[in-house]
Amino acid sequence: MTKVCPNCKTVNPDNSRFCQECGTEIDVAPNVINSDKTSGSGATKWWNKQSKGGKTAIGVVSVCCLGIILIIAIAAMASPDNTSTTPTNDTTTTPTTTDNSTTPTTSSSGSSSSASGVQVQVSYSGSWTGNYGDTSGQQSVDGSGSKTFDISDNPDIISAVFQKNDDGSGTLTANIIQDGQVVETKSTSAAYGEVTVTHSFM
Repeated sequence: MTKVCPNCKTVNPDNSRFCQECGTEIDVAPNVINSDKTSGSGATKWWNKQSKGGKTAIGVVSVCCLGIILIIAIAAMASPDNTSTTPTNDTTTTPTTTDNSTTPTTSSSGSSSSASGVQVQVSYSGSWTGNYGDTSGQQSVDGSGSKTFDISDNPDIISAVFQKNDDGSGTLTANIIQDGQVVETKSTSAAYGEVTVTHSFM
């Protein structure tokens, strides 16, 4: 706090009662120099109170913030517009045609099959066991898939028994064929299912 002489305007120490310049009494109404007049108010006052180093740091931070904002704005303008560059998906679908027709598969094991004569045929996607024969005797067989067995000579009666070796839901089918034509057929889709097929040629 300082006192200003009302006569000569000399600034005197706070504890002075008389002006050091002209001797005028100044103790009655001390005039305090309002520092706000020199330092401003509000933001200006705060800024004036900052040191030179503080002002420099604030300036650097401000420039960096402006630079970052500018970079973000440029990047946003330079990025492609997804709504204009994304290709339109073609929702048109080409119908898939599935050929459900099956080509009969003919496979043989043991004796070769022929279009004439008598055959025993078994068909199953998994494995199976069984036997077939005529009045002269039976023959045990096992395998998987479809197989055909020729019967020699001209039997009077043919019988065949086949069983699935698993609990699959597929169908096991046994056929007796004469001259290429199925004369007897039996099938099962039961787990470990068994079929017996018999035909008389008399």
